[in-house]
Amino acid sequence: MSKKELFFVISLFLIGGLFFFLSRPIIISYDLRLSVLGFLIMVLAKFVEIPIAGVIFNMKAFASLFLLLFLPPETVALLAIGSLFVEKKLALKTLLLRSSFEIAQFGIATFFFKNSPTDYLSIPLFAVSYFLINSFLTIFYVTSFAKVSGKKFFRVTAIVFLLGVYSSALLTTVYLFPEAKLTNLLFGFLLYSGFLIQLYYTVNSQVWYQELQFEKEQIQRETENLLKMPKVLESLETEDVDTVLSRMLEIACKMTGFSVALMSLFDNRSGKVVRISKYGITDEDFEVMKQKQPDIKDTIVLMQSRFDIGGVFFIPKGTLALDEEYTFKPLDYAKLDAENAWDPDDLFLVPIVYNNRIIGYISFDKPSNGLRPTKREVELAKFFAWQILQILKNSKYSTLFTSPYGKEVSVSDLMEEMSRAIATNRSFTLVHLDIDNFERINLEKGFRVGDEIIRIVKYNLEQEVKSYGVYSHLGDEFMVLLWTKSKSDGMLVAERVVESVKERYPGITFTGAIVKYPADAPDLNGVLSKVRTALIAGKKSGGGRIVNI
Repeated sequence: MSKKELFFVISLFLIGGLFFFLSRPIIISYDLRLSVLGFLIMVLAKFVEIPIAGVIFNMKAFASLFLLLFLPPETVALLAIGSLFVEKKLALKTLLLRSSFEIAQFGIATFFFKNSPTDYLSIPLFAVSYFLINSFLTIFYVTSFAKVSGKKFFRVTAIVFLLGVYSSALLTTVYLFPEAKLTNLLFGFLLYSGFLIQLYYTVNSQVWYQELQFEKEQIQRETENLLKMPKVLESLETEDVDTVLSRMLEIACKMTGFSVALMSLFDNRSGKVVRISKYGITDEDFEVMKQKQPDIKDTIVLMQSRFDIGGVFFIPKGTLALDEEYTFKPLDYAKLDAENAWDPDDLFLVPIVYNNRIIGYISFDKPSNGLRPTKREVELAKFFAWQILQILKNSKYSTLFTSPYGKEVSVSDLMEEMSRAIATNRSFTLVHLDIDNFERINLEKGFRVGDEIIRIVKYNLEQEVKSYGVYSHLGDEFMVLLWTKSKSDGMLVAERVVESVKERYPGITFTGAIVKYPADAPDLNGVLSKVRTALIAGKKSGGGRIVNI
């Protein structure tokens, strides 16, 4: 809880306490039977939910009005606050916030209840003040702390206010009877219960219509933003790629319902995460973030399978310890008091995938509705990650994630590639091939044949690994680095290369070794040691075989 929220909560407790003080004498009912029955009614009302204008409410406030027929408002307030403790796994922050709301609402409403000129008006005055304060506090909180538009909540609170006032008017019919008989109370109870039951079923019967309207508005919003995409993509020919990426992130945010987005790419050469583009972040904050580059290996830790929700990663608050030096929290906004509410410390990462490997990600934050992403929003975010990849592939940033796949690299470059992969905990398979008795082949068949065999091997390696690996060769030895999680891919490459040479020169054999990181070795020295040991073992056994560690 931030200092502002704490000040807000304390203020509500003080305001509520002041109005209770002004409402003296404070009356607490000692009728145990009525109090227990009232508490049970309050608890049950908490679990009866009705959707009003797209927001879920429970019936506790309506139950409070009914209990005012039998209990003083101070006792009803205690029962309402006590019912909060029945809910399981309620965070302390939420408990304090809800309690402060109840204290303020009941304190002010009790003051008007006791200062009513007639008994007939006591419950309506209580309802008017209670629901009016509830509306004001709700709108103030969501706009000032949760940073969510109050337009939707204004409509909701207005409807609840009218329903609350109407329900209080129904309860006052009890005061029209000259005597407080059981039959009269039973009539009032049935009348009020009928209203609540009718309200419950009427509202729920309209849910499908509300959902249809919401779906219609969402499709309209998505269509409008999708129509902007062709113009943005066409602007690539005339505008800087950074401007185009920023506009794409803007469209992505508007379609997925987020207010902030940050795109980052992995620079495997430096082992750092590079900030590329943003939306909803000030230029000053973005410059600071660009200077603070986290390690790739620390970022990859966030993308664990337990956080995978359909190809994206959602990391709830508290599941991992994050380095605040490298994180950015937009503005100062709070969590809504609702189920499935987005917490400011939640993370929503959408990976950018190129050739089956993650080359970066888009981090979305601050949803406009204050809720965690739905399946639809997840799919839309994945679509934009793919679309942004198409822009990146032909941009200045392509050098960060493209490598000379299928091309020959120097031995030192190949070692460097493996070192970077190990630093970022990226799996790979290393294949080491050695032409058996190559010196004798040169002497007996001539150096032209030896050169031809080398050319055949290199050509076939380029064809086999052109989409997911690189290779290097020194004399008659070849080392192949494959970005694959399966050793069988390495075996398949080795077998195809050997067969291609045998088609031309049947008597030629190879000895090879295959090692997978990190399954077979934890570091670069271990990988090289294992592959060398396997190659020597293959040579000693007569050669002509591929040793799979």
